[in-house]
Amino acid sequence: MRTTFARLAGWAAAAGGAAAAYMAFEAQWVQCRMSDLRVPGLPAGWSGLKVLHLTDVHAGFFASNERSLSKAVNWAKPLEPDLVLLTGDVLGDPNRAGVCLELLAQLEPRLGKYAVTGNHEHGISKSPFARLQRTAELWKSAGVTLLSDSCVQLPEREGGRVVLCGADYITGGFGLSGDEQRRLHTGDFPILLIHEPPEADSALAGSFPLAFAGHTHGGQIRVMRRGNLVPFDDQGETYLSGVHPWGDGLLVVSRGIGTSFVPFRLLTRPEATLWRLV
Repeated sequence: MRTTFARLAGWAAAAGGAAAAYMAFEAQWVQCRMSDLRVPGLPAGWSGLKVLHLTDVHAGFFASNERSLSKAVNWAKPLEPDLVLLTGDVLGDPNRAGVCLELLAQLEPRLGKYAVTGNHEHGISKSPFARLQRTAELWKSAGVTLLSDSCVQLPEREGGRVVLCGADYITGGFGLSGDEQRRLHTGDFPILLIHEPPEADSALAGSFPLAFAGHTHGGQIRVMRRGNLVPFDDQGETYLSGVHPWGDGLLVVSRGIGTSFVPFRLLTRPEATLWRLV
């Protein structure tokens, strides 16, 4: 009997070790892809704009996060994106963000790099690694502009104007000033960067025909439950990943680059996507 129990324990330990090894591997198995994104109402002069969307690096949490980001950056550089959008939880431990910033500095899109804060930049998380960060100066070192309830207009193309607006995590985008809100209704095409995906009935959906978000990690660790793949820590998110109808526009949700809490992913690979807007 003892021999049988010992064998079962050995098999269980081996199975657990194999599962952990695979999940650690998947956490660095970055899906790098290019894809067209058909955007209703996009000014004709902006068709073909190449947008690299990166999110949720969680720099400094685990070395695997920086390794995954390095793979994404090395893939994206030769493709020469026009814009780089970073939708929060990029800078994890404020004292260990140097490698992440050095990697992001290697990207030199001609229209700039823009970021918004996530909950981790504000130190809001159950994770013991989360710390409040003053990120504005950190971003500058990598040539990134932090949009904190603010907007920036990109150079005009063939009479068409695109405006990028970034939502601070604390306000959820509703801290955009009256002046900024008025700019959204003057013929410009506004694009929203926000960390946590807003619901389709959000007032933001009425102002922004296109939004980019992160936060979900695609569930990070998904399991089969009642015939469906769901996050192990299922919090009922409406949008886990992908492109979704959102009001009269589109919401793009990335699974992100890194991991938090544990350096594992299961059935939800990290991703870096170069979108070509058409």
